[in-house]
Amino acid sequence: MHQVSLNAYYLDKHEVTVEQYAMFLEATKRKAPPEWKILNQPTHLKHPVVMMDWSDADRYCTWAEKRLPTEAEWEKAARGTDGRKFPWGDDMPTPQRANYGKKKWDKDATLLPVGTLEDGKSPYGIYDMAGNAWEWVSDWYDRGYYKKSPLQNPTGPDHGDYKVLKGGSWHSNPESLHSANRNYTSPEHHPSHNNGFRCAKTP
Repeated sequence: MHQVSLNAYYLDKHEVTVEQYAMFLEATKRKAPPEWKILNQPTHLKHPVVMMDWSDADRYCTWAEKRLPTEAEWEKAARGTDGRKFPWGDDMPTPQRANYGKKKWDKDATLLPVGTLEDGKSPYGIYDMAGNAWEWVSDWYDRGYYKKSPLQNPTGPDHGDYKVLKGGSWHSNPESLHSANRNYTSPEHHPSHNNGFRCAKTP
């Protein structure tokens, strides 16, 4: 555990939704993610979009004139200045705070619309930073990075084999939803029902 300092930045209040991603696909004519016909249904438009790899998430943020957050930025937005364990504080997750603990995917009905859980907001009013969908961040993964990371605006290693994901998903157990937890997978990882993202922006 150590403290870092960050320059000012913005972070989206919500995970990117199916509706927003559909606008991106229409504007860029990019190939839709797997199961798009299932995801892109009227009842699912406010759900976080999933099934894209890291590059898809990165390209969306660039198209939106934003970027993926760094791991440090994501964690600061979730934990605030008091180092809370979860976005809402130190108490364990409940269904009123996070969408988690579901055993299997059910055609996107497993996800909740973004912004549904008021009790789960971070200290900055940001929703769904625990559960619903794991969120891609910009950093390459290095298990020992914290031991050598800069104390000002850490951005992760220069290269690696895996990208970091934060926040847990609908499939996670409650203990793994704590904001310091790190998941990682290949940026070209086969698209997953667990993985989504939100964007950040430099002022």
